[in-house]
Amino acid sequence: MDVLAKPWNGMLIAALEGGPLRFSELASRVPQIADRMLAARLKELEARGVVRRTVEHGPPVRVSYALTAVGRGFREVSDALSRWGRLLVDAESAAAAKASAAPGASKRGRRRRARGESAL
Repeated sequence: MDVLAKPWNGMLIAALEGGPLRFSELASRVPQIADRMLAARLKELEARGVVRRTVEHGPPVRVSYALTAVGRGFREVSDALSRWGRLLVDAESAAAAKASAAPGASKRGRRRRARGESAL
């Protein structure tokens, strides 16, 4: 959980699932992350054994990042989280539909729910 609790780590691992990428390629796949933060996260992931850094001596020198076997194991976690997220969305949709279809539901309450507001 320490790995996934840090911002950007899940997105970086997911971006690397397609194969090795260079720093600039990772930066373009996750454009919201600053270069400094990207470098820090990659160092942390490498230190934890999730990412492997490979230097190809040049010229020009090329550095690429790839998932290790441990990093590739994230796919199972990601798939499980996606399934759980779909269940949550379905349950929330069903609850909202049930609440709006309930007899005696006020117009005001239906309007609030339609706008995503709480009754509290």
